[in-house]
Amino acid sequence: MGEFGRTPKINAGKGRDHFTDAWTAVLAGGGVKGGLAYGRTSDDGQEVVDGKIGIGDLLATFAAAAGVPPTTENLSELGRPIKVAEGGVIEDVVAVSHGKRVE
Repeated sequence: MGEFGRTPKINAGKGRDHFTDAWTAVLAGGGVKGGLAYGRTSDDGQEVVDGKIGIGDLLATFAAAAGVPPTTENLSELGRPIKVAEGGVIEDVVAVSHGKRVE
């Protein structure tokens, strides 16, 4: 996974440009449900039409899958509270709930 996807169309230089409107991540193991696809783009790949999320949601999902509540705060060296993740957990992707495996 990267911080952006690639355009669904080939450019004049026979490549694909950065495209932040839709991107892909592959998750496996570590508290993640297997064998599913989450979200969908339009047929032309130009926009997310189902299951649109942000990076904060993906990070919150990583934390939840690892059994760490995303709202957990760590303190910086200056005493500033910093949440593990800003965003909502993608419940359809997580195979654990409160540290217990979901069947």
